[in-house]
Amino acid sequence: MTNQAPPLDLPKDVLDARAMLEERLGYQFQNRALFDEALTHPSAMIRTLNNPPYLHNQRLEFLGDRVIGLIIADILFASTGHEREGHLTRRYADCVENARLAKIARSLNIGAALLVQQGTALADTDKVLADALEAIIGGVWRDGGMEGARQVVLKIWGSLITEDSTDEKDFKTQLQEHAHRAHIPPPEYTVTNRQGLDHALVFTVAVACGERRACATGTSHRQAEQNAAENWLKDMAK
Repeated sequence: MTNQAPPLDLPKDVLDARAMLEERLGYQFQNRALFDEALTHPSAMIRTLNNPPYLHNQRLEFLGDRVIGLIIADILFASTGHEREGHLTRRYADCVENARLAKIARSLNIGAALLVQQGTALADTDKVLADALEAIIGGVWRDGGMEGARQVVLKIWGSLITEDSTDEKDFKTQLQEHAHRAHIPPPEYTVTNRQGLDHALVFTVAVACGERRACATGTSHRQAEQNAAENWLKDMAK
């Protein structure tokens, strides 16, 4: 029998949220300690008098990031037969970017199941939610193997992987193509500000293309660039 940490003494609302989360994942953890670890943010630092500190989710996040990447890349490769690498790369990036992971995490209501430092809003930040989702997938892989992780990824990403929506959402590509058609220099992106703690960074990016300029923020460098390109295109359409 594998030694596991004793179960956490959690409030009823958190226990209920975790039960609902497993239903939404379509997966029930056999090793409950892995589930607890995946849903424990480093800020919680849970300790008991008779046991060592419970592990937080950074190690599982590291693993889950790689598991998600491999599964989604494999699904994209298997579901297409002619797309070039650049097209697949854009579709892949759309599936795994931080904002996408946070959106999926919110749809699963992961925040309600998370343990974070009391009195903070960490459980509602994109970075913390995205990290928790990665940690959960890492935990599923450790608990149920690659096939278990693959089924969970397919269930919660769903049509986001199989449907090609990149052309509608990749504003940087649209702006690049506009510059080419208009015979103006390609867009230039500049990070003008970066603020917040490491777990909740916010980037401000400015994009200059032709005589127009637009700014936007995002929880990752890439997302801020996408948002800036979107704002540039919206301003042009006015």
